[in-house]
Amino acid sequence: MMKVENDINMRFSSIIEEMKEVIINDLKKLREGYSKYKKQISKDTGIPIDILTVILKQLKYEGKIEITVIWNEEKYMPNGSGYRLTDNK
Repeated sequence: MMKVENDINMRFSSIIEEMKEVIINDLKKLREGYSKYKKQISKDTGIPIDILTVILKQLKYEGKIEITVIWNEEKYMPNGSGYRLTDNK
């Protein structure tokens, strides 16, 4: 029984790591200082939003991404939150 659980964990672990890499590569395309909405990340990567939420949280805890305020540049008001790489200031 333990072997089967380990095999399943290894299989899903590699899929999770692949999704993390896809997200990181997508966020690398942002201009400096910009963030991206979760819905847009989901659309651009093909990762379902409910799964994406968990993966984004893991990346945040790992210190690879951060949550920021997205501003409406026309109205100079906050317009939600987004994600960017921690070194994209």
